[in-house]
Amino acid sequence: MRSADVFKCVSTDVSKGCALLFLAAALVFLGGARVSSQELIRVEGVPYWLRPSVERSLLSVWSELSPRSELTGEDRRALLAMVARRLFIGYSPSIALSEFGILVTLSPESPVAWNVEIMPPSLSPPVGEWFAESASELSVLFGRMLARLPLEALSWADVALKEAIEDTCAPLLPGWSPSLLVRLEGGSVGARRSADEKRILQVSFTPKPPLVLAIVPSISSKTLPVAFRSDLREKILRTLAPVVGLPIEWAAKNKLRIEALAAEALLDTNTVSNARARVDVSFSPDQLSPVEAEVESPRYSIRAWIAAYAGADGKYPEIGFHLGRNVLPFSGWDVELYGEWTLAANDFSLESRWGFRWSPWKHILVGAEKAFPGNTLWYRLSVAGGARSPYFWWRLSEDGDSMLGLGYRLDQRISLELHYDARDDDKLTLKAISDL
Repeated sequence: MRSADVFKCVSTDVSKGCALLFLAAALVFLGGARVSSQELIRVEGVPYWLRPSVERSLLSVWSELSPRSELTGEDRRALLAMVARRLFIGYSPSIALSEFGILVTLSPESPVAWNVEIMPPSLSPPVGEWFAESASELSVLFGRMLARLPLEALSWADVALKEAIEDTCAPLLPGWSPSLLVRLEGGSVGARRSADEKRILQVSFTPKPPLVLAIVPSISSKTLPVAFRSDLREKILRTLAPVVGLPIEWAAKNKLRIEALAAEALLDTNTVSNARARVDVSFSPDQLSPVEAEVESPRYSIRAWIAAYAGADGKYPEIGFHLGRNVLPFSGWDVELYGEWTLAANDFSLESRWGFRWSPWKHILVGAEKAFPGNTLWYRLSVAGGARSPYFWWRLSEDGDSMLGLGYRLDQRISLELHYDARDDDKLTLKAISDL
């Protein structure tokens, strides 16, 4: 096995070649003669991605030869052929002049059969499978790009080849930078290129910054208590660990796959399966990528909390628990029957409430309940959003007493509330609530 660097220059006559290349460069940069429409140059025989740069180079040379009256058409053709032979190593040029322009045919001087090897990065499943699927077309595309490209041409076409491969990879693998390595197998060292010699182009990939540095999961739910959500957060972190270190561009392209992967993992947990909960995951590709999962049970509603009051002598901390059952699951009618209990910390007095509530619009609940002791009927209205949002609730008894709260949820657990109770001497207090 022999290795060949992409940047290796193949030349049989160094001194003569350098002189001719110097002449070509001088002709290109001498000055601005214009090219008429009859002096257009068309190149055939080279790969499509190489043709524009070859045509530009030859056109620059020809534009400097055309104004020279001392040169005949045959002289200019011969000089252009000589420059092309030295500029475009690996090809044998044939130039035909006509009134419509110049046709330059470049024929490979050695066999041009190539093999392509795609070297995928080491990625954990299922991300590795996603990469392989996106890269599955590249071998065929690169094979077409290398058609009619002799090995010797890489001494001057390497930059154009890399740019063409990068352009081909960009829509399929955004955020990944391809690296090229040419390897030779078979044949003899120092011998002329043979048809049975294998020319192998290896294409490997490295991620381009910015990268996903961490996953930041959050779980929101109006029907499951906070205590049930911690394992869900850990589940997301473990499931999306393969996403860490990926280019943000590529993570954005696979956004739906990442969301589906996280949702599938949550649905497989005991908490979600036992509650028959619905899962909606939103992934935002960034260096610190938020993953917001909304988990709601269509059947059950469970909540526990602890609350403390400030600004009132007669108010003591309390512990609360809510258990509800949707009586019309999956029907579109969000009607819940529930029981709610609050236990005062000072004397362990227990208040229970039994009622129903209905959601005519999202975030809005209306209903009625019986409170014990006292057997009092209360009507209820509540308007609530998610974390980091304000909320409002109001209770009106059959006796005309009002209770209301205006608060703000600081995060998934903590909220602060201005609490009003018309039955107390200190009607307005500050209430802090922590969900359990």
